[in-house]
Amino acid sequence: METRLAHSHTLSRRRLLQAGAATGAAVIAGGLVPTPVPANAAFGGLHVYSVGPSAENSTITDFRGIVGAAIVDGTGVAHDRLTGKNEKLLFDSDMRFMQGTFRGTDGANHEGTFAFV
Repeated sequence: METRLAHSHTLSRRRLLQAGAATGAAVIAGGLVPTPVPANAAFGGLHVYSVGPSAENSTITDFRGIVGAAIVDGTGVAHDRLTGKNEKLLFDSDMRFMQGTFRGTDGANHEGTFAFV
């Protein structure tokens, strides 16, 4: 499996959300439900593992293709209008896309593009 790490600035949030919505609609319309990667207890049972060249970047089992992944984190400020106080907030998001071939729950091979935000 080939893995490529994407920088967060190479794909706009709008384009990522549009691709995710289109992909979701295509999956639902086509009835394709990929087999997820086994649950990871470290991520609360989600089918997600860390991002990296030697990690399982795909969230689909039996997947062959390209995976782009980005961990986007940082800080923000919330302003309380009633008290006038500011609060520093942290955020951490995991975004991935996968494009390739996978074996579906029907046992057949399928091609598709998927987004995970």
